[in-house]
Amino acid sequence: MLDRIGHGYQAFLIWLVDRCRRAAVWVVIGVFVATGLSAVYVAKNLTLDTDPVHLLDPNLHFRQLQRDFYATFPQLDDLILVVVDQGSAEDRRDAVHELATLLERQPSLFASVYQPQQDEFFDQYGLLYFDVDELWRLDERLAEWSPFLGTLAQDPSLRGFFSILTLALNEDPTPEQQKVLADAFALLSQAIEAQRLGKPPASSWKQTMLEDVTGKSDPSRGFLLAKSRLDYSSLEAAEGPLEFLRRHSADLEERSGVRIRLTGPIPIEAEERETVVRGVGLAAGLSLVLVSFVLIAGFRSLRLVGAMLCTLLVGLLWTAVFVVVAVGSLNFISASVPVLFIGLGVDFGIQFGLRYREEFSRFGDHEEALRRAVAGVGGALTLAAVAAALSFFSFLPTSYRGLAEMGLIAGVGMFIALFANLTLFPALLTVFPLSRSRVASPMKTTEAGSPEAPVTSAIVRYRRMILGVLVPVVVAAVVVVPRLHFDFNALHLRDPSTESVSTFQELLADPDTSPYVIQVLVDDLSAAEALAESLRSVPEVDRILTLSSFVPGDQEEKLAMIDEMALVLEPVLIPQAIVEMPGEEEEVQAMKEFRAALGAHGSRHLQGALDKNLKTLMQSIDNLFDESQGSTRFVHDLRVRLIGDFPKWIERLRGLLSPDEITLRTLPESLTSHYSAQDGRTRVEVFPAENVEENQALRRFVSSVQQKAPGAIGSPVSMLEAGQTIVDACIQATLLAILMSALLLLVVLRRPGETFFVLLPLVLTLLLTVATCLALGVPLNLANVIALPLVLGLGIAFGIYLILRRREADSHSIVEVLRSSTSQAVLLSALTTMASFGALGFSSHPGMASLGNLLVVVLILALLCALVILPALLAEWEQKGWWGASEPIQR
Repeated sequence: MLDRIGHGYQAFLIWLVDRCRRAAVWVVIGVFVATGLSAVYVAKNLTLDTDPVHLLDPNLHFRQLQRDFYATFPQLDDLILVVVDQGSAEDRRDAVHELATLLERQPSLFASVYQPQQDEFFDQYGLLYFDVDELWRLDERLAEWSPFLGTLAQDPSLRGFFSILTLALNEDPTPEQQKVLADAFALLSQAIEAQRLGKPPASSWKQTMLEDVTGKSDPSRGFLLAKSRLDYSSLEAAEGPLEFLRRHSADLEERSGVRIRLTGPIPIEAEERETVVRGVGLAAGLSLVLVSFVLIAGFRSLRLVGAMLCTLLVGLLWTAVFVVVAVGSLNFISASVPVLFIGLGVDFGIQFGLRYREEFSRFGDHEEALRRAVAGVGGALTLAAVAAALSFFSFLPTSYRGLAEMGLIAGVGMFIALFANLTLFPALLTVFPLSRSRVASPMKTTEAGSPEAPVTSAIVRYRRMILGVLVPVVVAAVVVVPRLHFDFNALHLRDPSTESVSTFQELLADPDTSPYVIQVLVDDLSAAEALAESLRSVPEVDRILTLSSFVPGDQEEKLAMIDEMALVLEPVLIPQAIVEMPGEEEEVQAMKEFRAALGAHGSRHLQGALDKNLKTLMQSIDNLFDESQGSTRFVHDLRVRLIGDFPKWIERLRGLLSPDEITLRTLPESLTSHYSAQDGRTRVEVFPAENVEENQALRRFVSSVQQKAPGAIGSPVSMLEAGQTIVDACIQATLLAILMSALLLLVVLRRPGETFFVLLPLVLTLLLTVATCLALGVPLNLANVIALPLVLGLGIAFGIYLILRRREADSHSIVEVLRSSTSQAVLLSALTTMASFGALGFSSHPGMASLGNLLVVVLILALLCALVILPALLAEWEQKGWWGASEPIQR
């Protein structure tokens, strides 16, 4: 029954090719017209789905938790994180406030805007968040600096700055005042030297005071969280909000001297999309060029290669039409299909083309060559297409929807490529016929028309040595495979040179700003406090924030301390009279008087830090005067560096000296809405104790929190769960593909031995690939892991071609197969596929590059298994007489 079906199908293929030959001109015209219309249709309708959420099954548990969390706190979804640094602290604050005001006036682009711990509430109540000891030290520090602060409050110029320092020197300072002066002199020396060398301003006076009080400097960054409105019907869903932010940020940077960068999910995805599109375009173009080069070098016939490439491009456009009709859009994963189609689809043309050339060189008749070629390889091509399609379709039942869509497109693409090669390819060969004088290979050939490669004899002669080496390698590979490292961090697959990723990595390095925070939804505030208490003992957790965290403790004692500070400082900080700002010459004169006081004081032979810093400062001032050559041009820049934002900070300090008691009810709505939902549920933020960019640290952090809170969600949880989903999908797809391919081969070939030998190179390739990755220290990641199931299609095709050609050979000998055009076609197919997939390695996108590099490794191993290991094993099998071969094997 199966024999009759097989013969009937072969007859159908011969009839189909013959009909296309007879109507070649009309076939070519019809195909090109249809393809042109298809190209227009695809250009108008093909889109790229930019929403990464659509890549995974929405029914996954962590996806359900994620949806529930963002439904409860929608203001935390679709965020753009604006990071403001450089410039002075007050310049950063002003920049954040100005940007926030601008964004609030654009409700069509931004749903909400939030300034974390930088709004009017913290401008009034900030001192209550100091510890009691920190507040005592701040009180002492401000008392020490009060004369300096009072003078600058009255006269915020270089005149006031240097006059108070001159006065302090002339009054024979006490040991406590000497310490203050030593610190001031050190800062002053740094500022002058930075100006002379053209460097950014050094630490501000406020930073120095806070470092001494709290052990950490004033925050070097300002933050703004903007919830953007996205348009997923557009290729660039966040184009509007991002373009608005970038345009106004550039203007603000120029005016204020700060640096503004965008990061967070939305900017990272937008720049990722640009990198992917650019990478796919480069890879597809380079892939086509490299494939063309390999084909021309292998066939030495421009007409044959031209027909093959035309068929390939037509098949690619037809596949794009299927994407629009059946799927609707491409995702980040299926966007690599053009490169995959070029690499896998060209295999059919190579097999058909080389067999046609072999038959044409033997008989010299185009019609006969086409019939014999399709009779010889048509069944193998069909079986390879079906097996490859089954391998790709094995992704359909997985939870990784992005890969499932790619599997559907690639699987259907295999049938499209097969159909194009059985119709358009013979028609093109008819319209543009080959010259028999140019068909023969330039290499020495046997009677069968294939190269007489010395490698063939070597493989057969040294088959036992090859197998002897293979056995321990396979055993070692089986042992080490469980040790393979998998990198779950999607950030490692993104381009580190983009602004969003580099900024994100910078924030990760600082535990106070790490974006990798776990979120937990609980029923109410009491449950949140109970969970926070249980998590405080977890070593992987640094700190926990709930709404109650913003109600400081010891408020009665702190308020009393702040009242005492206000009694002392308010008279100092409030200007008593309006002082006319001096001119630059007057400021220079004040600086010269200060230099003279330094010289007079330096002759007293002071000890310790004051003496050292005083001498350094004198030298710095002298250098500045010498370089200025009597000009006052340096005054403005020096005033900015020394005085800077100090008047604004004094005004803020006055506002901080009059707080009231904080309760849950007095917390501002902008803060409470980010921690307490309308339905009463409360958010708990859990921060990691270590940098969780490293995989093991990420696992420890997530697992330790999930033990206490199974409903935990957030970037670390999503990253780990999504990565595990992808790994499970690839393992499931690989096993399913092997199983379905085995069943298909058993049904079609009806010989368990042949099925075994077809599948053997495939299994060996997968095993050796994993072992090679481990040996080279190359981890599998969320991108290159796709290479393992992807190579199933091509790996199984190699085995099919060789085994079916062996069945067809008169002697049923592997030697004859190796001397035929089939082995040459396998070699050329592997080289073209390497060229196609290898083009991905030139992509600027790290994920695509890692996929391309691993695919090259996989293909090298697949070629080794198909053309070296499989023939060696078959030769030994035939020599033992276990699988009859009439031609004796030469030792």
